[in-house]
Amino acid sequence: MTAITIPPSRRARPAIRHARGFRLSAMLTTLALTRALGADALPPVGLASPDGSIQVTIQLPLPGSAAAPTWSASFLGQPRFRDCVLGLRTRADGELLAGIQVREVRRRAVDERVRVLFGRQAHADNRFQEARLVMIPVGAVSVAVVFRCYNDAIAFRYELGSATGGRKATITDETTAFRPDGEPTAHVQYLENHRTSHEHNVVTTTGAAIRRGALLDLPLTLQWSDGVYAAITEAALRRYAGMALMREADDSLRCRLTPRADGSKVVRPLPMETPWRVVMLADRPGALLESGTIHCLNEPSVIGDPGWIQPGKITFPWWNGDVYDGQRGEPILSVAMAKRYIDFCARTGIPTHSMTSTEETVTPWYVQSKPGVAPGPDTDVTRPREGFDLAAIRAYAGSRQVRLWTWVHHGALRGRVEEAFAAFERLGWRGLMVDFFDHDDQATVEFTEEILEAAARHHLMIHFHGIWKPTGLERTYPNLMNHEGALNLEYLKWSDACPPEHDLMMAFTRLIAGPMDYHLGGFRALPRDDFQPRNVAPNVLGTRCHMLAMYVCFDNPTPMVADFPTAYEGQPGFDFVVEVPTWWDDTRVLVGEVGRLLVTARRKGTAWYLGGLSAGAPRNVQLPLGFLGAGGYDVRLWRDADGSEGDPNRLAVEALNVRSSDSLQLRLATDGGFVARLTPASR
Repeated sequence: MTAITIPPSRRARPAIRHARGFRLSAMLTTLALTRALGADALPPVGLASPDGSIQVTIQLPLPGSAAAPTWSASFLGQPRFRDCVLGLRTRADGELLAGIQVREVRRRAVDERVRVLFGRQAHADNRFQEARLVMIPVGAVSVAVVFRCYNDAIAFRYELGSATGGRKATITDETTAFRPDGEPTAHVQYLENHRTSHEHNVVTTTGAAIRRGALLDLPLTLQWSDGVYAAITEAALRRYAGMALMREADDSLRCRLTPRADGSKVVRPLPMETPWRVVMLADRPGALLESGTIHCLNEPSVIGDPGWIQPGKITFPWWNGDVYDGQRGEPILSVAMAKRYIDFCARTGIPTHSMTSTEETVTPWYVQSKPGVAPGPDTDVTRPREGFDLAAIRAYAGSRQVRLWTWVHHGALRGRVEEAFAAFERLGWRGLMVDFFDHDDQATVEFTEEILEAAARHHLMIHFHGIWKPTGLERTYPNLMNHEGALNLEYLKWSDACPPEHDLMMAFTRLIAGPMDYHLGGFRALPRDDFQPRNVAPNVLGTRCHMLAMYVCFDNPTPMVADFPTAYEGQPGFDFVVEVPTWWDDTRVLVGEVGRLLVTARRKGTAWYLGGLSAGAPRNVQLPLGFLGAGGYDVRLWRDADGSEGDPNRLAVEALNVRSSDSLQLRLATDGGFVARLTPASR
């Protein structure tokens, strides 16, 4: 067994303090040209993070050249990215940044705390240095490149404007490229094409072995041999095409935007801003999961009073095969079955019951003559189908103080979003999963925002499934609870594609971007050699405690409790499922090994919750508790029991007393885990 001890952070250093506000400095083109006389390049523009750990240099092309601007970055004194190209092409003006000249550089520093409603912390630090490079206009289009340097990330975007009103820009390509320095290991998800659900296994490879010509999903996580990590992703994806990467002949990782039907990438009125291109940097992988930077890069909430948004756990019978006790019985949409599930929710404190049926042999809950999930010509989401007595179910749920959730195919909403959401509010739904987008072109991205706006008007919460990774839009629309965009535990219904090491690869790739819906709560764990996929009463891989730990380790304000009721009641560990919070005041990642181990501590009020996930052989873990406050803490610990290698559903429960000066010594079984609740000791 391997012993794991938390290493001290190499990042501990006094922060450089900066004042708020703007500091403008003009860079006259004539002065830049004078300095460049006899030189091969203009003087670079420099930018540093507030704590000085990240240094960025932006190299500008010589006037009249065909070259594009580039940027390079170091982290903790070592180069990490070099000669990364900046570029944006439009149909009317070609490459906008080739030979571009800077008119002025405007700088500012911001240091503020941003409220996070339902996330990994109650507040995020929006603390950065910014350089806005205002270019001399190209034709009728004005261009600016904005760089921000946070303590844990570099972010940049392009801003286009026009002196004449009514002008549109047609973006034909974005030539942005990233070039990692050295030879980092890459954790890659290959996409089959631009029409994808973003549900893939992760391949770990060297940068030089990444397949050329293949689309690479985001976030793309990089790992250098000296323990430094980076994740490339995007933030604030709005009214634009989604971004993937592709390894080019020069070994750079170039932006690949999802095309529109006519082959162009984006058509927008001016002025416009692109999404932020983000490179997160850390000296330990867990820091990527603590960051609030992607959240901060989005606009503030458009919802004035979010008091109606009430996240919490939710049943999802589709995963368990639409059963109550493991056997086929009453239809899942019948009044009788609904009452049984609602009673289960009421007596266990699960606030929301999800009602849907997407089996291929039946129709959804709404009017549709065509069986299966895809809508037909007569699909009408504003009316329940014949025989589905939603009014009676809603009345019963109200009497038991249980909320109702549902599902809809995105195609059934197109062309009638406002009408549909007005009907959903009238029918009594409190939220819904919108599914099967499988595309991130500009039209689909705009369509999701149309859905969020209508849902907010009608006080409905939203899950997006069959969709790209989050980009922080839950700050702007806090009724957006989560995204799927991950190969998750639903795959265990028909394959073994989601073993524990995959859970831990998702944690250090997809989860970095934000909340991840993962079909949590399977309570029938089997050893790997005994595993068989099945649609009704599915089995899972990993111990019972491994399953419990995902409620702590994976961000999700509305996680599923996806198994059937009799699989839970009276079972060890279900008490933890019932009580664990779903959003947090603080998050600390105590241990992180990509694909192997994750231990996360989260605080809600004065209580701390720990979750640990492992893959592979048994191991011992030592966890210093220095993150706790003063005084003693009472601990309730759920851990892998002796013999759980043979029966991974076995767990043991212990009560302990600890102080911040103590360490927890834990043994994790094969594909194991643990969870714990730590509360201030009563005097």
